[in-house]
Amino acid sequence: MASPGRQDNVQHEPQLTEAQASKHSLYIYNPYEKRTIEVPLTNFDAFVSLLKCVIGTGILAMPLAYRNAGIAVGTVMSILLMILLTYSIHLLISGMTECCRRRKVPQVSMPEAVQIAYEVGPNCVRCFGYVAGLFTSCILVIGQFGLCTIYLVFVAKNFKEIGDHYWQDFNERYYVLVACILLLPIFMIRRLKYLVPLNLASNCLLYVGFAVIMYYLFRGLPDPSTRHLAKEPENWIIFFGIAAFSLTAVGSMIVVEANMAQPQSYLGFCGVLNLAVFFILLSNTFFGIMGYWRYGDRVEASITLNIPRNEILSQFVKIVIALGIFLSYPLNGFVVMTVIFSDYASGTEHSKCHHLCEYIVRICFLGLTGLVAIGVPNLAALTELEGAFSLSNLNLLCPALIDLFLNYSTGYGKFKWKLIRDIVLIVIGIIFGTVGCGVAVKQLIDDFRQTIKDI
Repeated sequence: MASPGRQDNVQHEPQLTEAQASKHSLYIYNPYEKRTIEVPLTNFDAFVSLLKCVIGTGILAMPLAYRNAGIAVGTVMSILLMILLTYSIHLLISGMTECCRRRKVPQVSMPEAVQIAYEVGPNCVRCFGYVAGLFTSCILVIGQFGLCTIYLVFVAKNFKEIGDHYWQDFNERYYVLVACILLLPIFMIRRLKYLVPLNLASNCLLYVGFAVIMYYLFRGLPDPSTRHLAKEPENWIIFFGIAAFSLTAVGSMIVVEANMAQPQSYLGFCGVLNLAVFFILLSNTFFGIMGYWRYGDRVEASITLNIPRNEILSQFVKIVIALGIFLSYPLNGFVVMTVIFSDYASGTEHSKCHHLCEYIVRICFLGLTGLVAIGVPNLAALTELEGAFSLSNLNLLCPALIDLFLNYSTGYGKFKWKLIRDIVLIVIGIIFGTVGCGVAVKQLIDDFRQTIKDI
């Protein structure tokens, strides 16, 4: 792994044309040939892990997204958003690979790639390299923290509905506490390869649950003319927040690529990433349309909260899906541990206290997500905030800035199309992040005040 503070020799060399730089970095040093992964993922492992990264609470919130956009507008925007997000991931990983070539190292993390890009960019930004890398690490950690918190809220809400039916009405915070205790042993797993069986089991549970939900979605469908094809534009920002959450998991996607035995198979038209995202898009669109068609404006933050409480089949669905989401927590928390212990504690892997420190950090992370889940149980607002925050910062701003600075010395192509592309992505990211996060934060503040009053 490259050290963030290492000096880059490229900036002192004579400037090259774009074609010369590409040929220089590609043929002199190929990072894929130099990677050594202790327990690598096969392409199938990577595909399963990618599905696990993305498919979860987001797909179950898609009916709520369609409620705010309408069937026609929601479908078109889902496709456009999928194309935008997938393209940005390709741009990000290509940029990270180019950073590896320039530094002649097998791998770099996303924060390291940001730092390297700043250090080879214009003179006015080079001094901000370390700070930019550290800031990117914080964004990754915050994004994964929010995702894990949403998982805990989702699991608690679904098990509470079953508990309320069979036993007394316990407060939701007790279900969060139990979930944290049960998660503790599996969150101690330190190797991504050993999480693959859990990811596979989680995917199976989720798709069994999704298949059974179809029974409720197709039962008693109303006249489609009663559903809107397009909603008011002011509601679209909520759609984007939820849809972005259901499609993006940048931190996990990068970790999967970094642990593959054949990382060159990750990108490409029929690569592992594109196949997984296409499958995810179909699932999200189908659930969004059917959920909104069935329940209309009554749709909840998760479609599982709309199905009956008193039927054995519906209770089975909620248990199965909640268990699937429960098993998703370790993979997304794994990203945080990677950022902390690979980027900022590298070289201490064999020290006596390394494992102990990692276990302590894992316990603290799990406990903090539990505390936030208890304090802010608004699933819809958390989903919108996480989607807007991750999309703007990790999917748009970071890839665009890395590409912008890496191409500074080699050129931006004919008519400077790369420069125009990067600027467009940056502008979209800033606008969407500001508006989306602002709307979600307002909802969370109102909800938190209500929680304080209830206590």
